Amino acid sequence: MRILLVEDDPYQRRVMALLLAGAGHEVVECRDAAEARRAEGYDWALVDRQLPDGDGLDLAVELKGPALLLTGEDLGPDERARLQAARVALLTKPVRPKELEALLAGLARA
Repeated sequence: MRILLVEDDPYQRRVMALLLAGAGHEVVECRDAAEARRAEGYDWALVDRQLPDGDGLDLAVELKGPALLLTGEDLGPDERARLQAARVALLTKPVRPKELEALLAGLARA
């Protein structure tokens, strides 16, 4: 799968990109929402919640195609309802490699 990775923290972005590439995925890295909006040709988007130029939840809902929201925060019921309505999956930090691989494998089958 080709995955759009939207993460503003360079260290976190690099670690996630390495995990995804190690699992056999092609990774398109973006550091903010503006870059992500210009990206094309991906199967899934993995979007950090807190971005310097916007809310990752808004971006995940806005992007065309399936998305995963990456956050270390607890989401309220309204936010969870938005995710569910937009068919955006939730991945909580810290990300465990096996959890990420299992989630992506499930998404590839869906």
